Amino acid sequence: MLSILLIDDNPNDRLMIERELRKTFPDLEMKSVIDIQTLEYILAAGGFDLVITDYQLHWSDGLSILQKVHSRYPNCPVIMCTDSGSEQVAVEAMKAGLSDYVFKGRHLKRLAGAVGESLKNQQLRENYAKTSAQLAISEERLRLAIEASKMGTWDWNLLNGEVVWSEGHEMLFGLEKGSFAGTYEAFFSCIHPDDQSSVARSLGFALENKIEYNYEFRVIWPDGSLHWIAGRGKFFDDDTGKSVRSIGVVWDITDRKLSEARVQESEENLRFALEAANTIAFTWDVASGEVRRSSNAATQMGLGPDSTCGTFEQKKNAVHPEDRERFLADLNAALTGTGVYESEYRKVRPDGSVIWLHDKGRMVFDASGTPLRLFGVAIDITDRKQLEYDRSRALARERSYLHRLQKLTSASVAINSTLSVAEILQLAADSARQILEVHQVAVNLNPTANWDAGISKFSMSEKYAAWRDYCEEPDGTGIYQKVCQYQQPMRMTQSELEAHPAWRGFGKAAGKHPPMRGWLAVPLTARDGRNLGLIQLSDKYEGEFAEDDETILMQLAQAVSGAIDNARLYEESQQANRMKDEFLATLSHELRSPLNAILGWAQLLLQRSLSPAATGRALETIERNAKLQTQLIDDLLDISRIIRGKLTLNPCAVNLISMVEGAVNTVRLAADAKSIDLRFAIVDLGWETAEFSPPGEVSGNPESQLNPKFWVSGDPGRLQQVIWNLLTNAIKFTPPGGRVDIRLKRVDAEVELAVTDTGIGVAPNFLPYVFESFRQADATITRNYSGLGLGLAIVRQLVELHGGTVWASSPGLNMGSTFTFRLPSMQVNSIGGEEAPVLAGAGNLLGVKVLLVDDEVDSREFMRFVLTDSGAAVRAASSAAEAFEVASQFSPDVLVSDIGMPEEDGYSLLRRLRSLNAQTGKFWAIALTAYARDEDRDRAFAAGFDRHLSKPVQPDVLVETIVLLRQQGLTT
Repeated sequence: MLSILLIDDNPNDRLMIERELRKTFPDLEMKSVIDIQTLEYILAAGGFDLVITDYQLHWSDGLSILQKVHSRYPNCPVIMCTDSGSEQVAVEAMKAGLSDYVFKGRHLKRLAGAVGESLKNQQLRENYAKTSAQLAISEERLRLAIEASKMGTWDWNLLNGEVVWSEGHEMLFGLEKGSFAGTYEAFFSCIHPDDQSSVARSLGFALENKIEYNYEFRVIWPDGSLHWIAGRGKFFDDDTGKSVRSIGVVWDITDRKLSEARVQESEENLRFALEAANTIAFTWDVASGEVRRSSNAATQMGLGPDSTCGTFEQKKNAVHPEDRERFLADLNAALTGTGVYESEYRKVRPDGSVIWLHDKGRMVFDASGTPLRLFGVAIDITDRKQLEYDRSRALARERSYLHRLQKLTSASVAINSTLSVAEILQLAADSARQILEVHQVAVNLNPTANWDAGISKFSMSEKYAAWRDYCEEPDGTGIYQKVCQYQQPMRMTQSELEAHPAWRGFGKAAGKHPPMRGWLAVPLTARDGRNLGLIQLSDKYEGEFAEDDETILMQLAQAVSGAIDNARLYEESQQANRMKDEFLATLSHELRSPLNAILGWAQLLLQRSLSPAATGRALETIERNAKLQTQLIDDLLDISRIIRGKLTLNPCAVNLISMVEGAVNTVRLAADAKSIDLRFAIVDLGWETAEFSPPGEVSGNPESQLNPKFWVSGDPGRLQQVIWNLLTNAIKFTPPGGRVDIRLKRVDAEVELAVTDTGIGVAPNFLPYVFESFRQADATITRNYSGLGLGLAIVRQLVELHGGTVWASSPGLNMGSTFTFRLPSMQVNSIGGEEAPVLAGAGNLLGVKVLLVDDEVDSREFMRFVLTDSGAAVRAASSAAEAFEVASQFSPDVLVSDIGMPEEDGYSLLRRLRSLNAQTGKFWAIALTAYARDEDRDRAFAAGFDRHLSKPVQPDVLVETIVLLRQQGLTT
């Protein structure tokens, strides 16, 4: 029951207050006081829970009443209920300990709530006081316990941050008594820097989750020593649930930490030793069946997280089934024998993988000999076993590889002993199948990239007996193209072959090839890097194709490629020998035929007196055949110069129209003799397109002579030679009554000349070789048409030296042919005048003194006659010594000297004659040689000769040369 002491001298107010309170507290006991005497009496008697007083009484005031009540009952709540007070009075009263202040009238309804709140607060204060008393007792007991156990305590006020340490706490942190600063920051400054963050996290987590906290950390004493401290504490909350206080204890754990470190170090050393040895330690309790393993069993051998403790049954079941019987036998020998245990076996790990273990241990027996416990170690020997396995496989592979190499060597010897390409390919196919132990091999040869013209050879085992007659030629596309184009080996497993969209059909029997099981192919490569084809294998006896197979096949391919090259070189050398024999026979024929006519007519002229007509005919025949021999020799020398790169050009502006005209004039007689119609046309001349007409009609037109479209830069003599050779060739191989057309036209920035005949034509298989040296379609043609086969070879070389191209075309035998060349045109606007002037006539040598030196009588007498006939005064000498004597008396204007003479050559003679320059005066020197090489000419000029002429010397050329030298001397 609630008992309230009401102090108010107004009866109406008392009644109103009581009614209001009974609404909330129906069992209320109300004690009223209206004077000081009653107040003193009731205060002395007590028995009330709360006091309500008016502020303004006739006999006292509210503040005095508050003091009287609290002087006797300090914890009793007092509420002031009045209508005469002020805010200042209320504040003053609240400071003096008043529980609440309520105004009468309309605010009286708040009184019941104020009473309830004041009573509640009073109860809390009483509980707090009671708890504080109990806590003080507990703290005292704790203090005594802490002092006895060498602990320290702290009390942390979270509201103001104050931290109180006990004397023991300060001692544990190495501080003097009372020296701790009493703050949270001061506490943290004592903690080792590396531990501060972890302690802060631990405290924060405990505070947030309102749990007890435990932590260990290091502190650094003022003397620098390091100590380990353990702490334990708890947070306390106020009535609102807010943590306001934390208390706890700390104690020194340095000794424990040192012991743990020593134990950990020992365990770490053991673990390291076990790991270094790839070993785990184990014990087996025979009676209980318990098996314990060292902690590294899980990580070291991957035996699972629960592997440190298990049963013998589990250990036995983990042994590989194939090794379990041997494992149990080894263990039983230790149980029943000396107690020494050793066994090697495979263990199946939880993840299914397998490792090899080598167990070694010793059994412990009791006094009666009963086995108690097995101590041992298990060494992981997986790597050793793998090494042994790899070594055995490597040895087996090496033996197999050596055996293959022996077979490869034998095959290479056999292949290189064969000169037939077809036999080489078949040997390669059979050898590859035997060496690499496969069921099918194909060797494909296509050095010209024309698979239709290639050669393929196959080798099949009995497995593919149905395909023994297989001879399908590949088309060179797809998988074949990859190997041949990139010149790289290609190896695929059956799954790779089937997975590729372009080649998955290879694994099935098809009309084009046998079914394939895996594929290995390597290219055949010539010495010059060209692809010759490939060797391909399929369906290995065992397994898939490996790198060793590829290496062996590459070596075989090298041997095959070399053998093919050798066979072809042999064939080419044989062909070259045949060509050489044919050429020598042709050369003999070509030289003897003119000599026969020359010697025959010469003998007739010497032995008989012929009529003038017969004499003229004889001399004409001798001259014609001598010129023919000269042309043969010139062709040989030209080819020699071209091959050695010694042929030089003297380029100038050349009009091809006049070149054609000159060549036509040269061959006109030969064409007329065979009634061959010789026609010339210039296409797109600019003013009209000329039809085929006699050459003189075309080239004689002034505009055709000066038109810049058909001018080129070149050596006039060599270009004349090209056109003459083409025309001569056309006339030679065109039967009587045929036709030869010459067509000249512009093609873009080039000038094109085509010579078309209606002759015997060229076979398609001979067209690629028509411009090669010493080549004729066959020996019969050579005999029928004469010639050394050099003309077209010279044409090609000269055209290419001028930066042009030449080619031949023919519909076939007896259907005629066309030979065409193109040259770059000159970029000129107009060309005035004519080409370089050509000297006409032999000139006049009257008054010219010539010293002629030649050891050959016929040659010397011939040139003496020519020079004397031209009016020169000639002194002839047969040697250099004789010439030197003549020169000292004769003082020649011109020296014409052979170079190759016995005892002293022409070079030495010239040097000696030049030294006599003071006596003999200045003279011109012309060198005569039987060699027409460029280096011979260069050497003559270097020796001091002014001109160089090669034998046989044309009479008009000799005279013209002296005339030119004389003219040059007069102008200078």
